[in-house]
Amino acid sequence: MVFSSFNFIFFFLPLTLAGFFLLGRRNTDWAAGWLLLASLVFYSSWNYKYLPIIALSIIGNYLAYRGILRAAESRKKVWLVGAIVFNIALLGYFKYANFFISSVNSLTGEDLHLLDVLLPIGISFFTFTQISFLVDARHGKVEEVGIGRYALFASYFPYIVAGPVLHHKDMIPQFADRHNYLPSANNFAVGITLFAFGLAKKILIADNLVPVVNAAFAADNPDLLSAWLGLFAYSFQLYFDFSGYSDMAIGVSRMLGFQIPFNFDSPYKAASVSEFWLRWHISLSRFLRNYLYIPLGGNRHGQLARYRNLLLTMLLGGLWHGANWTFVIWGGLHGLYLCIQHGWQSFAGPDRQPPGKLVVFLNRVLTFLAVMLAWCFFRAPDVDAALQTLSGLAGLNGLSAGLAITPWEYGLVALSALIAFLMPNTNEIFLYFENRYPNALASFSLWRLQWRPSLGWGLVTGIILVIAILGMDRPTDFIYAQF
Repeated sequence: MVFSSFNFIFFFLPLTLAGFFLLGRRNTDWAAGWLLLASLVFYSSWNYKYLPIIALSIIGNYLAYRGILRAAESRKKVWLVGAIVFNIALLGYFKYANFFISSVNSLTGEDLHLLDVLLPIGISFFTFTQISFLVDARHGKVEEVGIGRYALFASYFPYIVAGPVLHHKDMIPQFADRHNYLPSANNFAVGITLFAFGLAKKILIADNLVPVVNAAFAADNPDLLSAWLGLFAYSFQLYFDFSGYSDMAIGVSRMLGFQIPFNFDSPYKAASVSEFWLRWHISLSRFLRNYLYIPLGGNRHGQLARYRNLLLTMLLGGLWHGANWTFVIWGGLHGLYLCIQHGWQSFAGPDRQPPGKLVVFLNRVLTFLAVMLAWCFFRAPDVDAALQTLSGLAGLNGLSAGLAITPWEYGLVALSALIAFLMPNTNEIFLYFENRYPNALASFSLWRLQWRPSLGWGLVTGIILVIAILGMDRPTDFIYAQF
């Protein structure tokens, strides 16, 4: 069951909201229990066999958390290390076991049999969410929480499929606030609007770009125009698919009365790769920085150590996205981009003049091209296919268009670029209403849109929602659900 399905919109979500608020008037523990049950039902709707896996993860991590709380200071690290090993083993077996076996077969020529392993959806998200919780518990940054609230935090259905990577400080205090268990017209207005915007991004834009992307990446040795068109289309498909999911997740959670962190902030408007990562998958960037890059040493031990730590962090970040060497190369490219950027900044020195508008524009173009070239490995099924696409981008496979693309599909790619590069994002639209996003980065837009709970915005939201629902001829998974 995905957010963009009739079952979710017309059955699961209304039933969850009704039960949650009816119980919330009587007892917040009952309401939290109902929400936990709904989250587990939602997760197991993908495959009932996933349920024991997430249950094992939650129970194992909660026992480790209690062990960390009770242990003497000298033993807390032992509990933490054991818990991290447990999480990595769980993730490694279900997500990376066959990748490891395939790599061994390729390197040695052996014919080891692949395992019949079920890959639980969203396992990377609930694993990283719980690891950060345990690390902070080890350092005394976590207030005591019961098993019920912890299980709800770890399995909360708006995030479980494709993020964000939740932080305990963002959610657990909200689950303890009884005011969040009462219905609010403001929450419903904001939540429904965000959900409608996200659904439109997914159904009307991202899903309609799929035929162009599939045709381009299915072609052997794509020509120049096909390769560029396919990569542009994929860049925007991924953008609106992920941005749409983020808006829908925030909207669903807001209807329930809880605010999950925004995870997407116009990344294609970034003027550097480091800024891109402040805007793209913000929660993952925060996790990688706080729980990997900084513990590795960050930039505290000189430039060479900094470059090493950047490369290691991004390589592991790439591997987190999928068990394929294409993702490792994608992460390595971003690590290389960051090393080049910081090397140039170090060479230019801190006293250089702020760049002018033309330089900022050129930086944005260069950053987008660098990111887009890396997406080639992110999308390709294997390294050879990615290299064929890169050859096409360079014009080595011919210049003529080999794809049967309609004028409508060309127009959709152009419209996607217009929205991504020139229009305000939903964070900025709602920023003016309630200042929910104080950390949102200011970015260029042709005009400003300021949301208000008004009749005009209600009509616009209703029209968008109806058109998007009418376009749901078949539910399609979100790209990030596979990670």
